[in-house]
Amino acid sequence: MDSVEITRAKEPPELRYLEPAQVRVFRTDDGRVRATIGDQRSVIAPRFLRAQPLSAPDRYIAIREADPTGKEVGLLRDWYRLDRESRDLVQAELDRRYLYPVLTRIIQAKHLFGVAICVFETDRGVREVTLRDIRDNVIYLGAARILITDAEGNRYDIPDVTGLDPTSRALLAEIL
Repeated sequence: MDSVEITRAKEPPELRYLEPAQVRVFRTDDGRVRATIGDQRSVIAPRFLRAQPLSAPDRYIAIREADPTGKEVGLLRDWYRLDRESRDLVQAELDRRYLYPVLTRIIQAKHLFGVAICVFETDRGVREVTLRDIRDNVIYLGAARILITDAEGNRYDIPDVTGLDPTSRALLAEIL
């Protein structure tokens, strides 16, 4: 007779909220970033991720281990209340991870064989982009904010469509 092994489902990890006063982020003498959580834990080369990157990007920041498991250490609330050094290091990591050029103007848009070829002016310079399956690659984040993903996976943020010049709004309407 075969024995049957009963396995229990793993318990979901406990959600741990961290307050800014508990967390210190600093650069070690050898240049690596380290985070300490009170006197309980030290995390070498932590990863900082936005828990809600699109809807509430600054509400909670997840601190994770850098190892392949990426185990979450906790969710940092009000991270902007960290001490200056910690806040600057977390901000630099978030900026590096979530680099979304802000679209300031649409210079040109033309349709060729089912794709849109556009020239965007962004806060990081002028970019020529290819947009495929535009309906699948546009995220509406409220009444006036749009996030567009191009064919190469780059994202472009339009924080306020109503703030675009009339020509850009007309070209955007053609694209969408």
